[in-house]
Amino acid sequence: MLVELRIRDFAVVESAALEFGPGLNVLTGETGAGKSIIVDALTAAAGARASSDLVRTGAAAARVEARFDPESAPAAARWLADQGMADGELVVAREIASDGRSRAWINGRPATVGMLRDLGELLVEVMGQHESQRLLRPQTHMEVLDAFGGTPLQSLRREVAERVQRREALRAERAALVTGERERLARVDLLRHQVQEIDAARPQPGEDDALRTRRTRLANSERLAAAASGAYAALYEHEAGAAVDRLGQARSMLRDAAGIDATLAPVASRLEALAADLAEVAHELAGYRERIEDRPDELAAVGERLALLHGLRRKYGDTLDGVLAYRDRAADELARLDAGDARLAEIGPELEAIDRDLAERCARLSAMRRAAAARLEEVVHQEFELLDLGRARLTVAIGRDLDPEGLPVNGERVAVGPAGVDRVEFLLAPNPGEEIRPLARIASGGELSRVMLALRHVLAASGDVPVVVFDEVEAGIGARTASAVGRVLLAAAHRCQVLVITHLAEIASLGDQHYWVSKEVVRGRTVVRVQALSSKERTEEIARMLSGRVPTPIAREHAAELLARARRKRTAGVR
Repeated sequence: MLVELRIRDFAVVESAALEFGPGLNVLTGETGAGKSIIVDALTAAAGARASSDLVRTGAAAARVEARFDPESAPAAARWLADQGMADGELVVAREIASDGRSRAWINGRPATVGMLRDLGELLVEVMGQHESQRLLRPQTHMEVLDAFGGTPLQSLRREVAERVQRREALRAERAALVTGERERLARVDLLRHQVQEIDAARPQPGEDDALRTRRTRLANSERLAAAASGAYAALYEHEAGAAVDRLGQARSMLRDAAGIDATLAPVASRLEALAADLAEVAHELAGYRERIEDRPDELAAVGERLALLHGLRRKYGDTLDGVLAYRDRAADELARLDAGDARLAEIGPELEAIDRDLAERCARLSAMRRAAAARLEEVVHQEFELLDLGRARLTVAIGRDLDPEGLPVNGERVAVGPAGVDRVEFLLAPNPGEEIRPLARIASGGELSRVMLALRHVLAASGDVPVVVFDEVEAGIGARTASAVGRVLLAAAHRCQVLVITHLAEIASLGDQHYWVSKEVVRGRTVVRVQALSSKERTEEIARMLSGRVPTPIAREHAAELLARARRKRTAGVR
C-alpha cells in the first residue's frame, strides 16, 4: 500500500505531501488542474522514464518520494531482501536535475534508476489511456495472456526462450559453415602455407641481430686480420724494437734502481703488471689472427638467411618474436577451421535433440496458454456482467503459422520464436449472433472503454502489485454505466489499494479517501495544490462535479445522497 507521496518542484507542483489510505482513493478536480501530474510523480518515483522537462521552471531539480507499507508488498520485500536492502521500511525516491541527470534512492541508499524500475514494477501498476491503446494491438496480447497465466507459465516461457536462442545459434553456425565452405577452404590453404613457411625457416628469437653481427665480421675479415697482425708485430716483432722488449728493459732498470731508492718500488711493480697484461694481449691477438678466415661462402649463406628472415618479418611481424607469435595464432585458427567438418557433423544431432526438447516444451506452453485463455475468458465475462456487457463474449484466439524452416510439431513445421509457437489475439463478439472481430474494430467508444476496463481490472487482479492506478478509465463512458464502473473499481479496491483519477461524481463518491487537485496563479506562477477533503468539502466537490463550477442546492442534495449510498455499500462490504 502507498502510504505517503511527497512531491517538490515537479512540473507545476511546488510542494505537496499526500497521505493515502487503504481501499479506493479518488482524485478529482477541474479539467487541466494537473491531476495526472500526481500519477506522473508516482511513476517517476517508481522508476519510469523522466526528463528534465518535469523540473519546475526555475528549480535546480525535481524530487519525488514514495513510502509504501512493506507488509502489503511481499514480492517487493523479497526483492529488497535479495538486494540486501531490507530494513523494515520501503521508501523509494527520485531526483531529476534540470540538466537531465537523475539520481535514485531505495530505503535511503543510492540505487540505479534500473533498480528503482525493477522494484517499482512490483509496487505500482498504472492503467490509463496508454494501456488501453496497447491492449488494442494484437502483438501485445500474448504478453497479456502470459502475465495472466502466472509464474509457472512465465517460467516455462523463459525456458522456451533460452532453447530458441540456442537453436538459432546452432542454425546460424551451421549456415556459416555451409555457405562459407569456399572461403573456409581458401583460408585453410593460406594459413597452412603460412605456418609451413615459418616452420621451414625455424627462426629463433634475436637470430637476425646475431647474423648481422656475423655478416659484418665476415665482410671485413681482411681488415680485421691485418689489424690483429700489425698489433701483434708491434708488440713482439717490430724492427725498431718490440714493445715487449722495451718494456722488459725498463722493468729491469727500475728493479735495480728500486734497490737503491725504495720509492721506485711501486712503479717497478706496475711495470711488472703491464708486462704480464701485454703478454696476455699479444697471446689473444695471435689467437684472433689465426681464427680470422676469408670465407665468402659463409658470407653468402649469412646474407641469404638474413634475407629469408627479413621476408618473414615483412609478412608476419616487425620482429622475429612477432613472427613466431603470428605463427602460433595461425596454427590455432587452422586447428579450428580444420575442425569445421567435424563440427558440421556434430551440429545435426544437436539440432535434432534441441528440436525434440523445444517441441515438447512448446506443446506444454501452448496447453498452459489454452488453459489460461479459458480462465481469462470466464473471468472477463464476469467483469462484463458487472459493466452491463453481459451479452458480449471475449475469445482468446490461439493459432500457429506454418514455416518450412520452423519447428516440427505434430507432423508439421511451424514458426517458433522466443515466446514459443503460438500466435495470440483477443477477439470480441459484442452481442449474440454478431461477427467476432478484433478489439480495434469495436465501433462504440463507450463499449470499447468498458471492455478495456474489464481487461485492465482482470490483469491487475491477476498480479500481486499492492497499488493499482486507474487514470480516467471512464473516458467514453456515460453516466448510465458509471455505477457499473464503480462496482468494478470497488471490487479492485477490495484486493489492493486503488488510486483513481475521475471526472464522474458517481465514481468519486465511492472513494474511501478523496483528494482535490486545483490550479491557481500565485505571484505570476502557476501552482498546483492537492488537499484531502473533509466530509463537508467532499460534498461540495461532488456537487461541483454534478452541476458545474458553482454547486446548486439540488446538486448538494444529490451529492449527499451519492455519498450516503457509497457509505452503505462499504458498510455492507460491497466490493
